[in-house]
Amino acid sequence: KLQHQGTSDGYFSVPYLAEDLNGKLHFLKAFDFSTAFQPGVDVIKELQRLTSAFEHERDILEHCKSRRLSGVVVAVTHGYIQVPGMPPQEGTVYYLIFERADGDVRRQVDSTNRLELLWCLHILDDVTLGLMQVHSEAIAHQDIKPSNVLIYDKSCRIGDFGRSSRRGRQMWVDELDVAGDTTYAPPELLYSYTHPDFVPRRMGCDLYLLGNLVSFLLSGVNVTAALFARLPKEVHPKKWGGTYEQALPQLIKAFDDTVSELALAIDPIVQSEVVAIVRELCTPDLSLRGHPRGIGRPNQYSLERYKSRFDLLLKKTEIAMRAKKSA
Repeated sequence: KLQHQGTSDGYFSVPYLAEDLNGKLHFLKAFDFSTAFQPGVDVIKELQRLTSAFEHERDILEHCKSRRLSGVVVAVTHGYIQVPGMPPQEGTVYYLIFERADGDVRRQVDSTNRLELLWCLHILDDVTLGLMQVHSEAIAHQDIKPSNVLIYDKSCRIGDFGRSSRRGRQMWVDELDVAGDTTYAPPELLYSYTHPDFVPRRMGCDLYLLGNLVSFLLSGVNVTAALFARLPKEVHPKKWGGTYEQALPQLIKAFDDTVSELALAIDPIVQSEVVAIVRELCTPDLSLRGHPRGIGRPNQYSLERYKSRFDLLLKKTEIAMRAKKSA
């Protein structure tokens, strides 16, 4: 039994609640191939592209499941069905079924405006763990944002790998300047700068997206939107006639101003550490992104130090809040 869940943030997919024979509800992601049959579309080519999108996400999720990655939302099952009364090609629907989440971070923020500090830190700690796990498998998510962070009881996992990349495996999204949501994307990709090395280009993107999530949850500021709001119009990607490197000095100035503003909205308990994390993860200069001790080294884009920092921030905040209550 299926229940439509409205519009989706996903590409080529429609969300449903699916009830199994025992009455338990799951989340079902059905892949919509209808675009292949629109007038003027090369049906065979489009079907190949859409099928490869399904197979790519399925294979990533199966790999994550086999590696038992606890910070990732993996599929319970997958497959395809034939819609009765429709031709084989048009009536074949591929699907992925997931354990139903309690919600996502975007909806929690929408309903409360701002989340409680400790809960935000738990979310960021869980997301950092999930990214560390997939990075260790040479997978980059590329679309980390509040709606792709799913809540299960008292923990969070990263979901929706439809825009992910895997080193050594070419996928059609790899041809795009920005694989994920442009609203949250790092500046270098918006200026069509694509580093030739998988790690800086893909992992560097994930670091920025994590930093942007840090900023959004703890200050309410989307770094990408705030940064571009401060740029002169002629320097915006769609109007800029120069290169990303030529725009970098103005991007850095706008970024510095953005960080100064968001710092004012961050809880004093974690302000200095959070500002440092956002500066390191979201700097527009890709060559300087990451922990200062790793710059220029093979582990520059590693998240291990950030996982440790969030662990310490959680402990520090818990102690500070207990002290505040007992005062």
